[in-house]
Amino acid sequence: MQPDACSSPPCNGPVLRAPSFPILTLDERRLTPSLGYVFNRKWLHPCESLISIVWNFEKADALPGHVVARLMGPDIDPHEGIVPQLGTVDIQRLRDTLAVPMKTLRTSLLLPSHRRRYSGLFRYCHRCVARGYHSVLHQMEGVGMCPAHRQPLETACRRCGYEAQCLASVQLLEAPYRCAYCRASYGVRGALSR
Repeated sequence: MQPDACSSPPCNGPVLRAPSFPILTLDERRLTPSLGYVFNRKWLHPCESLISIVWNFEKADALPGHVVARLMGPDIDPHEGIVPQLGTVDIQRLRDTLAVPMKTLRTSLLLPSHRRRYSGLFRYCHRCVARGYHSVLHQMEGVGMCPAHRQPLETACRRCGYEAQCLASVQLLEAPYRCAYCRASYGVRGALSR
């Protein structure tokens, strides 16, 4: 009889086999899962913002915010972040990672303009956010009410009053659908799923 603390298996014991399911491995050169990410294009909804898309992606893959921010461009400082605007985000890189059509990614971004048309603060409808959705329309300065719910758009957290900048940064990305400062939910409790 072998002792309990023996490192070699008993000769007459069961034979170990390789697992029949794939094991997630990392490509150490790129620090991304080499077997790919989990993301379903059916999760996308019309006029969904890039912030909302990457929040869903981040939650599905249990990724930290700095990894998701780097997917928007290799030279992006994840802590400073970038405005989710066409021309600042590497949409080809995102398309390759998420397998989302370019048209969808383009419509999820703010359009650059000479005069400011978009709010610099993250604006949201508490009913949309409760359903896991944020629209690029919510960021338009001329829109004061959610087009779907006819509720006023908000910028401040209801618990602490913090107003987050509309930047794809670690601070915002690591708090999906929540206040980046106190982590309170932006949504309404008990809301139906979308």
